[in-house]
Amino acid sequence: MWKLGLRNSAGAIIQAEKRVRLLSSLVLSSPYLLYTKDVLPGGRSSMNIYDPRKEEMVIPNQGMMTYPSRYIGSSRGWVGFINSNDPRSLYLTNMFNHKVISLPPMEPDCADNIIINMSLSSSPDDSCVVAIKFFGGRMCFCRPGDSAWTKTETSSKLLDCSSVLYSNRDSKFYLTTFRLVSKLHFTAIKFDASTYKPLGHQDFPEVTYYHKFDRLKLPDLLWSEFELLESCFHTEHLVESPTGEVFDIMWFIQLSHGRKAVHWKDHHKQLKKEEVVKKTKRFMVYREDEDCYTYDIGDLCIFLGQSTEAFCLQASMFPGLKPNSIYFAAANHSGVYDLATDVIHDLPLTNTPLMWLAPLSQ
Repeated sequence: MWKLGLRNSAGAIIQAEKRVRLLSSLVLSSPYLLYTKDVLPGGRSSMNIYDPRKEEMVIPNQGMMTYPSRYIGSSRGWVGFINSNDPRSLYLTNMFNHKVISLPPMEPDCADNIIINMSLSSSPDDSCVVAIKFFGGRMCFCRPGDSAWTKTETSSKLLDCSSVLYSNRDSKFYLTTFRLVSKLHFTAIKFDASTYKPLGHQDFPEVTYYHKFDRLKLPDLLWSEFELLESCFHTEHLVESPTGEVFDIMWFIQLSHGRKAVHWKDHHKQLKKEEVVKKTKRFMVYREDEDCYTYDIGDLCIFLGQSTEAFCLQASMFPGLKPNSIYFAAANHSGVYDLATDVIHDLPLTNTPLMWLAPLSQ
């Protein structure tokens, strides 16, 4: 038995006993949350996983892979990482069977850039395309076995923080874009997608903006509620359901210093970064071809996280998952958000979560 520290709504520590079970190969087609357990000598980290279906920690039979590495993202259950001893080296790994696939070395002008996320067009076991979105307007593409990355870049600031998603339905990579916020709408600022195609490689999938979410209507809010949301830092994410329906999700994160809320534009002013607390406030989910948000996505649940390509599962296919919910993982706050009630159930994690792992069969 293992004791975990859980926090109730009052913030008090509750000691709750949780089972730690061994992971068998029979449940690898399941979502998990990868997190750091211990920092080991030589820059290595001991990894464990959290099972959201059982709400418990899991120890793989053969242990998790550990590298002196920097993890850059996850897609389709695979994890991308860079060897800390060689910042240009990049790999894909299946964290469960220890399979590692080498990718082309990063060029020097890319190696030091911030990576937003990674997206795979299919499993690396197939002839997939790997796409990496950097902070700013740069993306890199390759197939496993290529000798070099194909780069494309735009000077538009609209894509600085955008993330990338591969659509199985449309066989395209989609990007989010910058939005103007008003009392009534989130209005997307479009970019010229024709300038954002991998040059000289017509066999790579198209990269474009998902145009069906141009204007997202906000719910009826009191002015005080709108001011609160407007002060939150927000990120936008696209996700595709198993049946091919695309959702747009707005993730609102409230910043605070001590007991005082901090506007996202002011959090860097005279405040130490480590003293600013970030906590998820709410989500808004939009269906395509509808300009207003929805409280009901039925039997679906959505997974969002840092460096994670968002994915969506049918809850009834994975007993224990909560339907009509968003499972989210961030450095300071991880939980399950009920879309119908706007209630958050905190996950009992005491270590830093890294990223969600989609079922390997997805």
